[in-house]
Amino acid sequence: MSTALIVGGDQIDGIKQVLAQHGITRIDHWSGRKVGDGKKTIPHNTELIVLVTNWISHTFTHKIKQTAAKRGVRIVYTPNGPAALQARLEKLNLDNLSEGECPSDKHHWAIAA
Repeated sequence: MSTALIVGGDQIDGIKQVLAQHGITRIDHWSGRKVGDGKKTIPHNTELIVLVTNWISHTFTHKIKQTAAKRGVRIVYTPNGPAALQARLEKLNLDNLSEGECPSDKHHWAIAA
């Protein structure tokens, strides 16, 4: 895995570091609070979406969730902070997952608290 989209949060350096430790080499970030964020399209090569739940609206979260499900992109829901994200990524076991192992149930990948 090499590309992730972080949605929400302002201070995301710690989150970026955790993602880098899991082999993510490219990270895009949307604050989720700008007027135009709701109209953005998830980049084509995005393999993981990190939703920082305490920084985005329910409506925006729902839109991202629907789009990700249609495209088969995994989502990790996390409060702002690298420790919480680390625990959730360990549940996904990103380092040992190959494309052939992806389950057909896309909601299986939604990892929350």
